[in-house]
Amino acid sequence: MLTFLRQYFDWQLERDMRIATLAGAAASVGIALTMLSAPASATAQGGTTAPQAVSAAGAATSAVDAQAVKRASIKCTSPRGKKTNYSWGTGSWNSTTVYFNNHCSHKVKAKLHFKSQSGRENATKCLNTNGGTNGKKKFSMTRYQLVKITKGC
Repeated sequence: MLTFLRQYFDWQLERDMRIATLAGAAASVGIALTMLSAPASATAQGGTTAPQAVSAAGAATSAVDAQAVKRASIKCTSPRGKKTNYSWGTGSWNSTTVYFNNHCSHKVKAKLHFKSQSGRENATKCLNTNGGTNGKKKFSMTRYQLVKITKGC
């Protein structure tokens, strides 16, 4: 009987230790996510962001750019109610990476409108995305910045 009680209490102690470890890990992930979301809310309010030194795993990460993120979307013809979404940063005059997520069941053609640094010239480029895909495409255009994305090309 004494052996049975000792095994039972050992088992409960191990279970409690596992629960405490999981609770501690969940709390640290929650704190890390809160710290990572703080710069986004500071930027949305017009503030500047400081580089983050700690990631969720506790390792050092690269600095967070304080550039604005722009977004655009194009409605699908099928299925109805779905869109192809685009986003890009407006911090560089040399290159722009456009991120896309096509929720449509068909290819979507988009026209990217660039303005020159002097403001006197405009340029356009095409971006075709296949249905049901997502990814990114880098456009290297010196002294040009992406201003908007429209349907068609």
